[in-house]
Amino acid sequence: MAKVFQIQRTGNDFFASADGAPRFFVGRRVPYRDNIGLYNIFAGSKITKLDFSSADFRAGHGFWADFIEPTALCEGRNFLTLNTYDSAAFTFGFAQFAAHVPDGDFVDYLRGLLALPQAADYFPGLALINGRIHNIDGHAPVPLESATSTAGLMAYLNPGLDEVQDREVMAAARLIHWTTNDPAARNLQVVGMIEAYRAFMRRADTRVGIDGRPAEQCCVIADILHQGRGGRLTWQLVNAALQSANPFEALIAIGAPEWNGRKATLKKAIRARPDFAQRRWRRASGRFE
Repeated sequence: MAKVFQIQRTGNDFFASADGAPRFFVGRRVPYRDNIGLYNIFAGSKITKLDFSSADFRAGHGFWADFIEPTALCEGRNFLTLNTYDSAAFTFGFAQFAAHVPDGDFVDYLRGLLALPQAADYFPGLALINGRIHNIDGHAPVPLESATSTAGLMAYLNPGLDEVQDREVMAAARLIHWTTNDPAARNLQVVGMIEAYRAFMRRADTRVGIDGRPAEQCCVIADILHQGRGGRLTWQLVNAALQSANPFEALIAIGAPEWNGRKATLKKAIRARPDFAQRRWRRASGRFE
């Protein structure tokens, strides 16, 4: 049976309750450039502390759970992380999956959620049809995403960036409640992140050749690709770094000064994991050995 959510607002803070249970924090109304949206990871936030830890997922995913953890630390690591104030329209999860990319991480994640038994409880207006997300809310199914666009999905989750809308609060509340109460929903975030990082490794191996490279270098490459901080020169910069006298430090240096804080966090996290220097990417097996 579909869960009944109610929205509550206290000042700039939004809360929700499900089926009459105690309310939980969703996010704070914040300005960002010319936009207004929700955000829930800040000093003093009332969001539930539900952090990704590789130790919780190592049994099911092996070293890949460890490999994604440095980036998770850079992204705040909370499974409930939300923002709806920028051009992505809706971003969610410990790796901040973003809704604006066709066939991207958020789209894959939401497809996975809609395949779970609880989907009708949380998003009765959505369904997977031929592998695509459709709006089935009282009319003929309408596709919300395709191989070239997620405009419909973005509008479904967040109708506008000029103000916080009830629909975006409701969508956020549903995802937060589902993720908080269902381990399968959290595992989907982990699976999505791991699959993205596997793909990054294959892509990097094709572009610059990383066979035999240590996981510490590969992790930096993956984080660069995840954030996109290399810009149009990404592969030139990565290749030059790999050919340098100190590839790890050269890779860490890629990106504008505004990302120095993130780069420092990433470096510290990788250095705190000595096995990253020992394990190496193997093209033949497609994993770290």
